[in-house]
Amino acid sequence: MGAKTWRPSGNDLENKVNEILQTLCLPRPIALYFAARGIGGGEVQNFLAPRLANLSDPYRFPGIQDAAARLWDAVARKEPILIHGDYDTDGITASALLALVLRQNGAIVNSFIPHRFDDGYGFTPESLQKALDAFGECKVLVTVDCGITSCDAVEDAINRGIDVIVTDHHEAGAELPKALAVINPKVYPELEDLQLLSGAGAAFKLSHAFIKYGREHNLGGFQTHLEEVLDYVALGTVADIVPLLGENRVMVKHGIEILRKQLRPGIRALIESSKLHAELNPTDITFRMAPRINAAGRVGDANVALQLLEAEHIVDAYNYAAQLETFNRIRQEKEQEIYREAKEQIERNLAWQSDYSLLVAGRDWHQGVIGIVASRLARDYNRPTIVLTVQDDVAYGSGRSIAQLNLVEVLSSTSHLLERYGGHPMAVGIGLKAENIAPFYEQMDKEIRKQLTEADLEDCIYYDGVAHLSELNSEFFRYLGMLSPFGHSNSKPLFRFNELQVSRCCTVGSSHTRGTLRSPNGQIDFIAFNRPASAFYGKVLDVLATPQLNRHQGVETPQLNIVDIKDAY
Repeated sequence: MGAKTWRPSGNDLENKVNEILQTLCLPRPIALYFAARGIGGGEVQNFLAPRLANLSDPYRFPGIQDAAARLWDAVARKEPILIHGDYDTDGITASALLALVLRQNGAIVNSFIPHRFDDGYGFTPESLQKALDAFGECKVLVTVDCGITSCDAVEDAINRGIDVIVTDHHEAGAELPKALAVINPKVYPELEDLQLLSGAGAAFKLSHAFIKYGREHNLGGFQTHLEEVLDYVALGTVADIVPLLGENRVMVKHGIEILRKQLRPGIRALIESSKLHAELNPTDITFRMAPRINAAGRVGDANVALQLLEAEHIVDAYNYAAQLETFNRIRQEKEQEIYREAKEQIERNLAWQSDYSLLVAGRDWHQGVIGIVASRLARDYNRPTIVLTVQDDVAYGSGRSIAQLNLVEVLSSTSHLLERYGGHPMAVGIGLKAENIAPFYEQMDKEIRKQLTEADLEDCIYYDGVAHLSELNSEFFRYLGMLSPFGHSNSKPLFRFNELQVSRCCTVGSSHTRGTLRSPNGQIDFIAFNRPASAFYGKVLDVLATPQLNRHQGVETPQLNIVDIKDAY
């Protein structure tokens, strides 16, 4: 948590920059951005102008036409279709998306969202029974954002005469469920370009196939405009922190435009309760909208979030949004309480910790928020982190990794000490007996040491390259807007600017600084959050910063949003 090391994202980029500039008339910093991110050739044009027409054919998924045909058959026979979702934003938006598309075309649809504590994660025989008890008999069941490892539950459903369609984006186990169709790009190596899809993205692919099949066979789908459900895809994709590249970026870019239109009462109510403006962006989803949706599943009932997204009347939507506000306040209080206790453990050396990993545990910590605490600690200490809540003689936990480490692979070497585990390379969930916490940590830390070096744990900031103030002209900012949406794996451009003179600075608010930077070839305003004016006054600095347009009272002014600074001399 001290001084950070600055590293360029690539070495010897000038040749790549020149290649891009020879084929496209771009501002040099924009070409530098593409070169640093490994984007070249025809990819640049597609990146600058992502088109819905570039989305791939959903029929590329093996079995998806069979799934579409079965759904249309259910529509014709008036057979209820059951959607089994998940309790996070990705699962809830995927459920709302698929249910809307099916209902628009005459389907009878019920959606089941499991309870985090009563039902646990995923599609299980128990959650199947609970859903059938709630909604009655069904002949077709579709999982969204879950199901890829649910072999027992799928077999149970088949034995009950239910056709199961699995849509998911998580890693598959050694055995695939024997479903009618498995719509998960990670199962099919030939779908390498779709490996990054979220659960909402996979549900969109099934929806696309359903509409395409209906139109081809004159069954229906002619009144459905799939671009209008991309607001759900944008919410789920950004919230699940999957890379905003390839088709994800196309869908999110267009989905955010739909979000801004606030076509749905629930979206309007959520935006208003989040105190957002019409020009929202992925950061607003990450830090304002998704936490409110997630809070329902963390400390309340995730079905409230689903009801919000599906609300048809604004009064109902406001009521559901108010409930989410209450859930979110409770979530914030519990998260901050656990975070303080965890930090105290670390600072008093009461946690399990080394230079390579970190584990904290507390009795009866709220299970719904420990994942957020794990994220904060992993970011604070730049180490893979596990946070456990101990309840009686059992511990439940969440883990977060750092970029260089696949935490699921690490856990596989400790599986003999765990009752359960699973998740993504960067985020995992575990369960174990409390008596096994110490040996588990010892084994985990040992495995992490095999895979990480001291250099991997160095707290680095990677930047796209060196730019100059004179290059930040109106043409640059025009192209800068075309690089969005920014998010995971498509972060905002970050440039190094050398030997800038601070010509003016002042304190803004309680802890921020605003001012002006000059160089021999130009000047620009800056904002530095959580940095005192004393760090700038009268200095010549090297700066890492993101160029942006500051909008105030309808006027746009170029400025640098400073990420880090160093004395130039």
